[in-house]
Amino acid sequence: MSANLIIRLREDDESCFREIYDLYAFKVYCFVKKYTKQSADAEDVTQNVFIHLWNYRNKLNPEVALESVLFKSSKQEISKWCQKQNRILTTEEKQIISEMDITYGSDEVLDSRFEQIELLLRQIPEKRRKIFTLHKFEEHSYKEIASEMNMTPGAVANQISKTLQ
Repeated sequence: MSANLIIRLREDDESCFREIYDLYAFKVYCFVKKYTKQSADAEDVTQNVFIHLWNYRNKLNPEVALESVLFKSSKQEISKWCQKQNRILTTEEKQIISEMDITYGSDEVLDSRFEQIELLLRQIPEKRRKIFTLHKFEEHSYKEIASEMNMTPGAVANQISKTLQ
């Protein structure tokens, strides 16, 4: 499937680009968010990854897994972002990034886990999914979510607990 997507992308197929974005944007965002911490920064870096993909689409090798390309680009964009922020990656962050080379060399296991997470998130009610996403991926506090969703912090905590169960 990955090779087919790359071939279509190399042929300037914009609908293919949208398909790739829909398939991988969330995974890239979650990876990037570990390093940027702020949602807005993670969104910017993720956007840069996909801009890079589009700009270099004609140089992509169909024999290389698309996910590997995206995460290699993610690492490069994270490094650029850190340089712009005058931020130095910690030793732990560098170790995690270097381990991504090993992990994404054969990424079937990780890909499967991301698919499982996405599938599970699609199965929960929309409001609960939004609460969970705000808390776990965008790092909003219970109080912030409660204010935004017109709920009590206790109700937010209850919804997150139910989601985790």
